[in-house]
Amino acid sequence: MFDMNIIAGNRQDLEKLEVLQNSVRCRALSLNRRTWRWNEGNTRLCLQCNIGVEETVEHLVLGCSKYEHERESLMDVVHEQYGEKQWNARCVEEDSGMRYLVGLDEKCNMTVVDAMKHFLVHAWNK
Repeated sequence: MFDMNIIAGNRQDLEKLEVLQNSVRCRALSLNRRTWRWNEGNTRLCLQCNIGVEETVEHLVLGCSKYEHERESLMDVVHEQYGEKQWNARCVEEDSGMRYLVGLDEKCNMTVVDAMKHFLVHAWNK
């Protein structure tokens, strides 16, 4: 569904994309929840949507209003591959579906992983 060659046109870009995806898998993105001690704002809160919640990987992917458009595209693929009803049930689980989205769940497939990469590229560059 997503042509990763369009998203990341050369080897260096593909390597950056893999680093970005692995950072999400490890919850090691440079988000305020992780970097608040040494960032200028000295806050754990998301400054993108300003609704008073911590800026975590889960918030970035599943909740931040700044990335709503990108999230809609991701969720279209997830609902198509996993089923909307099943996905909604999955989201109440402990990991909020994050293991599935980053390809660590046995039920996940490459279409969802590619959609997640697409989301990350567009959200991170926004």
